[in-house]
Amino acid sequence: EAALGVVGILALLITYVLLTGWNPVPGMLDWLQRTGSLSKPETTWKTRLSARPEYAVVTEHAVIALMRGAVEVRDAGNGDKLWAKDVPWAAVAGAGSNAVVVAGRGNGKGYEVIDPPTGAVRWNDDSALAVWTYRDAVLALTCQQVSNCALSNRDPSGGQVRWRTPLPGIGRVLAGVNHDLLGSRDLTASTVDSRVSSPADLPAALGFPLDGKVQVVDTETGRRLPAAEAGQQTRVVVVGGRVLFSTAERKQGQCRYSLEARDAGTGARVWQKDGYDLRTASGAGCEQRRDPAGGGGTLAAIRGDNREVLLDAAGGRELWVGAPGEHALATDGRIALVRTADGKAVKAIDLGNADVLWQRAVGKDTEATITRFAALVVDGERVRAFELGTGRTLVDAKSGARVIGCGPAAVLLATGRNVGLLPFGSVSS
Repeated sequence: EAALGVVGILALLITYVLLTGWNPVPGMLDWLQRTGSLSKPETTWKTRLSARPEYAVVTEHAVIALMRGAVEVRDAGNGDKLWAKDVPWAAVAGAGSNAVVVAGRGNGKGYEVIDPPTGAVRWNDDSALAVWTYRDAVLALTCQQVSNCALSNRDPSGGQVRWRTPLPGIGRVLAGVNHDLLGSRDLTASTVDSRVSSPADLPAALGFPLDGKVQVVDTETGRRLPAAEAGQQTRVVVVGGRVLFSTAERKQGQCRYSLEARDAGTGARVWQKDGYDLRTASGAGCEQRRDPAGGGGTLAAIRGDNREVLLDAAGGRELWVGAPGEHALATDGRIALVRTADGKAVKAIDLGNADVLWQRAVGKDTEATITRFAALVVDGERVRAFELGTGRTLVDAKSGARVIGCGPAAVLLATGRNVGLLPFGSVSS
């Protein structure tokens, strides 16, 4: 009789599911995630956000979680919710106690700059349609007509306009926040979001893809520099204050590569190299389809002898030459994280003199990134953070969670909508 009763209950449940379309599985998974731990050692606090975060910026006092269509700010000390806002997009500008949330408005024009601890609006821009956020600036593109646009540089904290310059082209193609410009892309693997180190410093020059050209702007003065044009076999990017032309031509069945760096202000050639593949080309015709990888004014390339190298974009010098089989995982222009040829270790290289600063054993699927506060190494079910210069272990935790943020004294972990702060000094036994 008991068995028949159980069968009857299951039949009723199945009938209810079929009639209503209710799916209990997501709810069960949601409950399991909510009750489980994020790491061992445990995070100092754990909380649940309103939506799945893409990445977060961690300051001394606040955790700013960015997600699709919303931003949510938590107290860094205990995880309590300070405020949340539904927005089309959001990002963080400024640094430390001067960090601010830059949030787009629902009408598609303008943005508000919000104080993280209080949620109060510090200043706003009623007309910008595209925004780029940095530690030391908020750049905004405003267009009065379709192609009558201007780029401005404003102080993140108070909104004072430092300069404004005309920028030709249809600006709407860059609408939103932090649209990709023509520069270098991160080496960082996809499971460790490169935005955990955001916001970045404002580069000396930026390249905007507008009007079929690369519109180059000196970010210190706002002066518009000579525009550059690319071709099917040439990729033009702005890296390290140089306008770089990467050309790939098909000869004798192979892609032949050449690099030329020009002064952004004068257009004069600064350096030129042949035989360095920036991995920007693909296809039978050696079409240039991607920006080069790098970081902090460096370029990652494959030399003619099949060794990986990191080049200084400003001067063309080889900052690091890998041994056969070595692979660069991340760089900020000062330090590079390199996986050894046997895949069993990651070492930190000082790009000033190519010395090995430290080396740590890892598993075969290791991914890494460099933040302002630590080198993050994710190795299967293990999350580690190391002091950049010394390699001192800051975090060594057993965790399958994503690393979505890193602050001055902790990393932020996430599984689904659950997030938790793991302080430096957390080391598993």
